[in-house]
Amino acid sequence: MILLTTAVVLVAVVVAVHLLFTFALVARVRELQQHGSAPARNTHVPRPGTVVRPFSVTDTDGATITEADLDGPVQVGFFQVGCGPCRMLSDALVTAPPAARFVSIVDGDPAAPEATAQLVAKLGVLGRVAVIGVDDPVLTAFEVVAFPALLHTHSGVVTASGSRLDDFADATGAPAKVA
Repeated sequence: MILLTTAVVLVAVVVAVHLLFTFALVARVRELQQHGSAPARNTHVPRPGTVVRPFSVTDTDGATITEADLDGPVQVGFFQVGCGPCRMLSDALVTAPPAARFVSIVDGDPAAPEATAQLVAKLGVLGRVAVIGVDDPVLTAFEVVAFPALLHTHSGVVTASGSRLDDFADATGAPAKVA
């Protein structure tokens, strides 16, 4: 009889703990639904309103690109050689070129110079292209930490950012408030 009583008490404790966790989970789900919270997206790109910090990079024609070249509306794309999502984004951009000036920053692969050259040639139809190495200061200037990244800028301020063209469905290109 003691064994049966112990088993019933143990089952009751486990059920009670499970019930408490279930109520806590339901409360959290309701809280998220009420506040419209969603998981953060595009945490590897700067938020609109971010001011691009000073940078200098040489494009494939030997000309220097700096933050001063971001006057007016300019789109900046960050791509990496061998990156599948980068290939898909670059294909979409070449198919439907953006209206604004476009600058491509390519993280080249020294072990694959042919692949780097192919990506540079493909992006060259969009505008200026610069090839950088790992941890180049231009990535820090734009606050980009992963590839691909696509930024709309206006006079050196990020107005929209994302990693897919869909992220720009509502982008107007108007200057955002400076953060």
